[in-house]
Amino acid sequence: MIVLLDLDGTVWDSEPGIVACLRHAFAQLGLAVPDHDALAGGVGPPLQTMLAELGVPGDRLDEGVAHYRERYLRAGVFEASLYEGVIDMLDGLAGSGHRLATATSKGEVPTGIMLDHFGLTHRFEVVGAATMDATAVTKAQVLARTLAALGDPAPEECVLVGDRSYDVEGAAAHGLHCIGATWGYGGVEELRMAGAHLLAARPLDVCALVDGGSFPT
Repeated sequence: MIVLLDLDGTVWDSEPGIVACLRHAFAQLGLAVPDHDALAGGVGPPLQTMLAELGVPGDRLDEGVAHYRERYLRAGVFEASLYEGVIDMLDGLAGSGHRLATATSKGEVPTGIMLDHFGLTHRFEVVGAATMDATAVTKAQVLARTLAALGDPAPEECVLVGDRSYDVEGAAAHGLHCIGATWGYGGVEELRMAGAHLLAARPLDVCALVDGGSFPT
């Protein structure tokens, strides 16, 4: 099985850095900064979508992205922590012979920095991430590029692990199985409503679910 992993809210908790950089972007734009709950609740979708949903006008999105990235690449990438059990999950999946790849809507540059920072780069056969020029930012677009890099495997041979409805919907667009990571930002109800095939309460549960192969047909 090929296991494609979302990163934010699945492999690591990046909320502190993302929230700080969203706050920075709004301040630099001269816009009222949303409160912490609003900023934290917006974590998950592509950056452009996050900014738009939080109130950045369409004609200022590019400027907002630039301000966000300026701080994120300088500091935000390091304001994150791995979820407990993630290394054991990755080791368990690899030890069972599964191929691993990332599929994140985070940009390629910060993704690379963070994977290197946490010592995870070598664990993934393919690092799938959003393009920095916004030509591929949605989960479905990222998955298309990642699956192509993996040799276009059959959908039934793949499973995406992610924590938000965007992950479930992206997987569905390609006919992939999806395991909802309930320890992340979306939660059980969001993942169930989006149609996740299976739910995992902690990273190590993913190993048992993938090895068990009990996906609905």
